[in-house]
Amino acid sequence: MPRVMVQTRSAEPVTRRDTIHRGDGVIAVLMKAGLSRADAVGVLQASELRATARRTIPIAVFADSAAAQIREVELQLADDRSLRVQRSDLSGWTAVERRELWRADTVTVRAVIKGSLVESLRDGGRGEISVRGRLEMAYAVAEAFEYKLDVGSDLVRGDSVVAVIQRHRTAFGAERVGPLLAGALRHDGRWVRAIRFSTREGSGEYYDVEGRPMRTTFLAAPLEFRRMSSMFGMRLHPLLGIRRRHDGIDYAALLGTPVRTVGDGAVIKADYEGGYGRVIEIRHRDGMVTRYGHLRGFAKALRAGQVVTQGQVIGFVGSTGLSTGPHLHFETLVNGVSREPTRTLRNASGVALTGPALTAFAGARDAVAARLGFAVPRPVAPQSTGSATTIRPNALDITRPGTRVSGTK
Repeated sequence: MPRVMVQTRSAEPVTRRDTIHRGDGVIAVLMKAGLSRADAVGVLQASELRATARRTIPIAVFADSAAAQIREVELQLADDRSLRVQRSDLSGWTAVERRELWRADTVTVRAVIKGSLVESLRDGGRGEISVRGRLEMAYAVAEAFEYKLDVGSDLVRGDSVVAVIQRHRTAFGAERVGPLLAGALRHDGRWVRAIRFSTREGSGEYYDVEGRPMRTTFLAAPLEFRRMSSMFGMRLHPLLGIRRRHDGIDYAALLGTPVRTVGDGAVIKADYEGGYGRVIEIRHRDGMVTRYGHLRGFAKALRAGQVVTQGQVIGFVGSTGLSTGPHLHFETLVNGVSREPTRTLRNASGVALTGPALTAFAGARDAVAARLGFAVPRPVAPQSTGSATTIRPNALDITRPGTRVSGTK
């Protein structure tokens, strides 16, 4: 009689995942995941959690096979901390806390501007960084460049962005992004670059490739999130119906959006004035005056004579005075004459790095340049004239990945 061979499938480990949401009964969710009521109670007691969850807790249950008893329950209490509750023959269930190390790496994301900066980096970083991480990356780029570019209005379709950001991940799949190590924006046919560097005296700041600070005397715009609706120059006045010089820039924004001063200074006016409606004027250290009009209201206790600091909230977007809808009217006045705000603010500069700090910065810059595909600056060869030669780094250019580049002399 021929022998009949019966192939049996070997038992495979089983893992099931679920989530205890805030307000859920912990025992009920554990029973849903496959534990008996007695085991669910044992796990709850060993974990020392509350019977009703006070926060969201992802869980995983492990068994040696589909038919076997659950031998372990893992509760993820934080991004880097979990509780492993294991079945024990002696005492039922025992809990061991596990801390996971954050592992850091560096990610480079390149994108062409097709809409907003957020939308462009969301598409460009797909598959590299989580959705939340891409949003944080976009905000970090905007903050690094906010003294040089108004990313909400300056960037147009076809411009480019490069972001080099540090990422931290755990074995649980948790992710944190930041800080932004370097960034580059191509606008109006030229690259503007920002590189993070920490001096011994202070925290990390952003500098251009020559060691000049990106942070200048003035912010590039008085609102964090905005779009330009009316530019400086002649325009048809929307209420008066005549062509009239428009001394400033109008920023369309939601009613009540916080308005910040673009630089340190003293308030010289906080009052209601004709077509400007509620208006604030601030005189800055160099004598320049900035004007903020059509406000709904002023910051609490703001008054003439008060000293304000860069970025401080001074009022809120409104539609007072000659206004067709909620927006901020913003002006810069030099010697009493209105000047184009964007160019006026960007002409201000901060204190550049020098000496050992500049040398240290050059090393950090070159490391990031290589990662991004920049041309690493090379010193100019000394002339054979017998006299001393000043060596200065050349400017960096971004190239496509894989392109061979060399410094120019």
